[in-house]
Amino acid sequence: MVHPIIRYYLPYFNLTIATSALIFQTTVLYPWHEELDASFHKLKEEQARQLREYHEMKVRRLEVLEGWAARYEASKQAHVDPG
Repeated sequence: MVHPIIRYYLPYFNLTIATSALIFQTTVLYPWHEELDASFHKLKEEQARQLREYHEMKVRRLEVLEGWAARYEASKQAHVDPG
């Protein structure tokens, strides 16, 4: 059987552990969570900005390629049909 002293002090010990855990969560983990949340939002915005820049770069490159293709077709037509 469990010693009577242990049975008597176990609820107080459990309360102490639970209270300590709650204090740790509210004073350490929650502020850290807020800091991480802000960092994740900043990272998400940075990633969105980089994706926009990459998309704009791709669009500019496609416009350049379309211009080259149009000039090539025009020069090809000029060589085939000089008049």
